[in-house]
Amino acid sequence: MIELLEQLLGAPVMLEELKHRAGRRRTLRAKGPAGTAIVKVYASERAPVVASRIAALGDGPREPEVPRVLVVEPARHLLVLSDLRGVPFREAILAEDAETCARVGNALGAWHSFWVGREPWPLRPHRVERELAVLRARAEAVSPAVASVLRSAAGVLSAEWRCSTVVHRDLYEEQILVAESVGLIDLDDAALGPPELDIGNLSAHVELLALRSGRVLASAFRALLAGYARSGPTLDPELLERCRTLSMLRLACIHGEAALVGRAVA
Repeated sequence: MIELLEQLLGAPVMLEELKHRAGRRRTLRAKGPAGTAIVKVYASERAPVVASRIAALGDGPREPEVPRVLVVEPARHLLVLSDLRGVPFREAILAEDAETCARVGNALGAWHSFWVGREPWPLRPHRVERELAVLRARAEAVSPAVASVLRSAAGVLSAEWRCSTVVHRDLYEEQILVAESVGLIDLDDAALGPPELDIGNLSAHVELLALRSGRVLASAFRALLAGYARSGPTLDPELLERCRTLSMLRLACIHGEAALVGRAVA
């Protein structure tokens, strides 16, 4: 792997581990004299699948910026992407920077609007059944409270949604970078779905951030929604709330935050 990276970035190359999800993938930043790149090493054979998704998203609007595929090596389970630079959106949320929040919302709205009615071939519809199946499996394993909510609200939560645009599927404040332009990273699970899925997921993560910081961050999210409304498709309030609820229940399982269960069904 080092030899390949040295061809791209020059020698010597230094590797910095950014994330390690055991059994799934390692994400590293490679640094060399000619620049930096993001390296993903998968436990499975996902590298070419993810590469095709990200390459297809490169045909989208200029903002938000998405990474470029530099190298894909299926035999090595290796994917190398351009390194988008910027400050994680988390900083603007915590600072309640309304201007930046609106700017991010506008970029997300433009992204969703661009892809409405377009279906890049590598992306597949993300149905509500899939969302619920993953959540149920997680809840049964770690959170009886969430499992109970899912059973009692099954009729409401399982109503089908229309896969009308491209969605990130794992959108939260660390996946959005703010610099001269807004960037999106970690697009491994990009799919076709409702725009409410991304915005609901982001809303749930802002709620988690507020809970952990002991802050009220509603004004930051309102500024994001105002920016989104300028360029994005009209959001269905009922579906947005449903997607937010699903995301909060998932976060309650992942992070063991029981308070999120109460907030999700409040």
